[in-house]
Amino acid sequence: MFQPSGTAPHLHWLSLRLHQRGLLLPASETAPGWLPAGWLGYAADDCWLDLGDDESSALDLRLLHCQQQQVIAVEICGQWQPQGEQLGFMLLCGSTLPLPAAAIHWLDNMAPLPGAWLHCGPAGSARYTLHVMNAMQYALKLAWQHLPTSATPSAINWEQCMQQQMEVADKLLALSLHYLQQQGIDAAGHDAETVRAQFSLPPGQQTHFAANLALLIVLAMQQRDTLHSALQQVFSTLQPQPTSRQNP
Repeated sequence: MFQPSGTAPHLHWLSLRLHQRGLLLPASETAPGWLPAGWLGYAADDCWLDLGDDESSALDLRLLHCQQQQVIAVEICGQWQPQGEQLGFMLLCGSTLPLPAAAIHWLDNMAPLPGAWLHCGPAGSARYTLHVMNAMQYALKLAWQHLPTSATPSAINWEQCMQQQMEVADKLLALSLHYLQQQGIDAAGHDAETVRAQFSLPPGQQTHFAANLALLIVLAMQQRDTLHSALQQVFSTLQPQPTSRQNP
């Protein structure tokens, strides 16, 4: 059984799904003594499922409090949509392994299917992975904005489109390097073949999916200058050439 804490639209949708499965404690139940007011998530007997979307420093403070209270904390991130009440939610989690049985039970019931959720690594990994997913969605949205909106042929500003993608890529690189630094992982100490082999494993078989993702992004971004130069050459050939006028 799980007890909600805090207020947020997605907490309501999650609670409705829990209620349908008989896993939601009544609102009249007293909150555990170790649980501070204002936290966002769910409490079980010896487990805290943290749904906060604030800064990582705030998450670290909550994790420290849980550790002092001998409560296992699990970071939970997701794409929150009201349809999840019926269809299940896309869920990412970050915590040391093995996960407590209560956390697995919650995740299995909140996901579209049992096991259809991703353990990304230690606490903080779910946040990083969600940031990458959001950045990729934003990059796709930018690309779509440059496509024709009607059947009438129109010119596409490929150079501006690629410049926008490069800006997103640079931010992803900075985010990935920062995450690896937080985890004490030296990106320079990993060769391309090993990184690709690690990331090619099914996500559920990777002990630190977020780190493998970050290393892959860093590896790819190391080639961005070469790619940018090649694209500049392509763009120059696409520019209309001035026509020379000959005297009759």
